[in-house]
Amino acid sequence: MCEVTNMIIKDVSAAELEVMELIWAAGKPVIITDIWQAIEGHDWTYQTVQTFVNRLHMKGFIKVVGKKVRSFEYLPLLTRAEYVVESRGQLFTGGEGATVADFVRAMRRAGRCTNADLDMLEKTIADLRR
Repeated sequence: MCEVTNMIIKDVSAAELEVMELIWAAGKPVIITDIWQAIEGHDWTYQTVQTFVNRLHMKGFIKVVGKKVRSFEYLPLLTRAEYVVESRGQLFTGGEGATVADFVRAMRRAGRCTNADLDMLEKTIADLRR
């Protein structure tokens, strides 16, 4: 979709990434209300979600594609796969802005890291320290 710079990947917060996950999952233009209603596990206000969306727009992750009533409609400027390639590439090449701990936290928050995965990771770390 687009060329992603390391600065963009470096600056995305865990909360912003959660919002991006919802935008990617929608597969169609979304308004802030759509995102706010889909957020689970947070007591974020509409204004908090609006702040995350505005930040993502300013950082070049999403674009305005229309207007619906009094809300802008947004679409991602990069695919989830492009984001993963850039962020993992930065992590595994030792780039700034991402640590292994940040990566594991993001995977856990995204529901892609189970307790079994964490147990296996702990065992692997213990083995590597020997």
